[in-house]
Amino acid sequence: MLPLLLAAILVGGALQRITGMGFALVAGPFVVLMIGAEQGVLLINILGATSSLLIMLRVRKEVDWRWLAYLAAASVVTTPVAAVLLSGATGPALEATMGLAVVVGMTVALLADRLRTDGRLWREGARWPALLAGAVAGVGSVAAGVGGPPMAAYAVLDKADPRRFAATLQPFFVINATGSAVSKLLLTDAPMPPLRGWQWGVVAVALVGASLVGDVVAKHVPRAAVRRVLIVVAYLGGTATLLRGLGVLPG
Repeated sequence: MLPLLLAAILVGGALQRITGMGFALVAGPFVVLMIGAEQGVLLINILGATSSLLIMLRVRKEVDWRWLAYLAAASVVTTPVAAVLLSGATGPALEATMGLAVVVGMTVALLADRLRTDGRLWREGARWPALLAGAVAGVGSVAAGVGGPPMAAYAVLDKADPRRFAATLQPFFVINATGSAVSKLLLTDAPMPPLRGWQWGVVAVALVGASLVGDVVAKHVPRAAVRRVLIVVAYLGGTATLLRGLGVLPG
């Protein structure tokens, strides 16, 4: 299991370093397929927060802290509530939720990008869209470990600067994923992922390596090509997880 987990971490972490998001979208479904939904989503929360923290340390000067405050406030409020409400969900239901969240989330983000217009759907500087996006991301992180798609859709519709948006996402993902993991561990009976001490160490090294790989790839591969890879891998993993949760694929 560990080699496959490391592969998922390397690919997801590298894509997140290049595009600003993608760790949970890419690695999440495969981790859930490997160790199950409950522990898999919690592990993705922990690893996703760590991956974003590593990236945040390098892009912190570009973060829009005021924008982050609204996003994070909504996430912090919704994650504990979502953790309690979803604590009784079965493994297959969580797997189906993870897969559906990835597939639908990616589709919504892509459609938002295709429907990009010159004007905004709300006035410039409006706070409620950021609060709504943060809240939806918080629920998605608890249910499926995925908070990126609503943020991507919001950024496109709000005409956010892509570079500043990608930087601001990193501290948001740290707060969002950490809040989700802490809520599950403190408010529910969610078990810790089945990793030994030395395995956590190897995973930590893989996260650092993924960020470095992302740096190298970003210099030689067009961003558009990387984004296409992210989309394809996310859809494949999300679909497989959804089908196993629905009982179509064997466990």
